[in-house]
Amino acid sequence: MTHRGDAAIVRLSGEIGLRTVAHLRSALLKCLADEPSGVIVELDGTTVGAPIALGAFGALARKAAQWPGVLVALAVSDGPVRDLLHHMALDRVVPTFATVAEALRSLGAMPPRRHAAVDLPADVSSAALARRFVTDTCAGWGVDGLAADACFIASELVENAVRHGQSRPRLRMNLRRGVLTIAVRDDAPARPERRAVGAAPTGGRGLFMIDAIARAWGYAPTWAGGKVVWAVLADTACADNHP
Repeated sequence: MTHRGDAAIVRLSGEIGLRTVAHLRSALLKCLADEPSGVIVELDGTTVGAPIALGAFGALARKAAQWPGVLVALAVSDGPVRDLLHHMALDRVVPTFATVAEALRSLGAMPPRRHAAVDLPADVSSAALARRFVTDTCAGWGVDGLAADACFIASELVENAVRHGQSRPRLRMNLRRGVLTIAVRDDAPARPERRAVGAAPTGGRGLFMIDAIARAWGYAPTWAGGKVVWAVLADTACADNHP
């Protein structure tokens, strides 16, 4: 993987097939965990052993559209792989270009994304620091109507990162066209566990509540072996007024 500005460029080689698709999916999810401005996957060095495996790109594009709200594009010149993408109508789901340069120009035409991040201590005080950061950021971006829900989400995710992940959490916020994402990175590989209200005597209900108030939420593994847990809120009233 290389970078052009904030965009991640992934150059694949070898066969894309049923034996390799799980590894491919995991690697691309880790690219999203870095929250780039976009992901471009170059396919000129690949062959296709099982066309169904190409569906991984469509799944990745849909996930990236939710979080971190970025474009996934394919770059592949004319030939068998591009013909397969067209035959399966995947080029309608994932923008497909002949070159990386063309894909980069497409990324450059997207609306800009605001972002802010803060590193927090591995301490119980982090949740309060996160709420203050979120409140100030929402005010600065003019999305005060999202601040209460965003504070709850950030507080819960940061507390989980400290308590269960035993990590120094990194909190990041992104805003594009009224869609606000809150993401917290920690060092623990274990997937977040959602437990229903009443399933535990104390705690364990944060993700259940996040599921109820967020438009979408999920997690992605990181290259360092940890994870990013994210949630999305949307303010439709300001969607046309904010980048």
